[in-house]
Amino acid sequence: MEKKFNGKKQDKVVPFPHLKERLMEKGLDALTNKQFKEALTLLIQAQELEEGNHEIELGIVICLFELGELEQAKENCLVMMKEDVGDYFHVLQIYLTILIQLGQYNEVKTTIEAVLDEDSVPPEYLDNLSQLLELSKRMLYSDEVEREAENTNQDVMEHLQHVLYNEEFIGNQIAAIQSMKELNVRKYLDMLVPFLANPKKHPVVKTMILQLLAMNQVDRETEVEKLGETLKVIPSKLIDPSMSPFAIQVLSILEEQLQNENPTLYETAKEIWLQHLFVIFPFTLDDENPATYAAALHLYSAELHGMEIENRTLEQIYGISLFELKHALDMLEKVERFSYIE
Repeated sequence: MEKKFNGKKQDKVVPFPHLKERLMEKGLDALTNKQFKEALTLLIQAQELEEGNHEIELGIVICLFELGELEQAKENCLVMMKEDVGDYFHVLQIYLTILIQLGQYNEVKTTIEAVLDEDSVPPEYLDNLSQLLELSKRMLYSDEVEREAENTNQDVMEHLQHVLYNEEFIGNQIAAIQSMKELNVRKYLDMLVPFLANPKKHPVVKTMILQLLAMNQVDRETEVEKLGETLKVIPSKLIDPSMSPFAIQVLSILEEQLQNENPTLYETAKEIWLQHLFVIFPFTLDDENPATYAAALHLYSAELHGMEIENRTLEQIYGISLFELKHALDMLEKVERFSYIE
């Protein structure tokens, strides 16, 4: 026969004997075995039967910490310290660990300083608190430096945007690029790379940007436009234009023809040649005849010095045709216009 319980006896809940102890024991065992969800459930049940038990409260804090519930773990620690549950300084250390995980270094600093001011820290905790205080100060300083760097980065970004895209004074653009040598150039790629492909921008400024990217080992494929031509390059793989075999060949021919006969003319031709390579970089003249460019540089330099040389003489010295000479000379004059910066 089924028994039925009526009245008050039916409503009265009598906990199992030693239920709290059993829940706490099982909860702490689960915690030891890193079964944090199960441990938290059991310890909360034990807490409902006895609040203020330091083992239960500390176990809950550890479970919350391990489960990533850092804000709740922090609040529980504060309650434990306020109500003096457990060893205050042991709970304090756990509390500070949670603050560090949260990145709340200012609270770490102010908490430790307040505790140290009371001059009641047990010797066994003093070294650790002092180390955590120094850590918090270093991190706060690092955060401040990082914020200043971010502000500087924003200022540089705005300045670059204005100078490169809104100003027409090339000297200011060159100065802006030169000022970036000590910066992390990769932060500004989205501003610099489009400049290189813009046909309205000055080729000398583009060269300086490319050299900056190459110096910083930027390996992003980049499109460059110069003098109506486009080319895709990887800056980190570019070499100094003056070190190309073609450039060296031209200088070697000029040296042979001019250095002993007229050193001044040779130096002028060399300077014009290196500047020419700088302006057209990263484009090269490898498909051209080096003797043709040597002859054109000889003629162009002589004209700058007020000297007259017959074209036929240059044809004989360098073994080239008048048509080839005129083509190279036109190219030198076209590029030379970009060599003078206002």
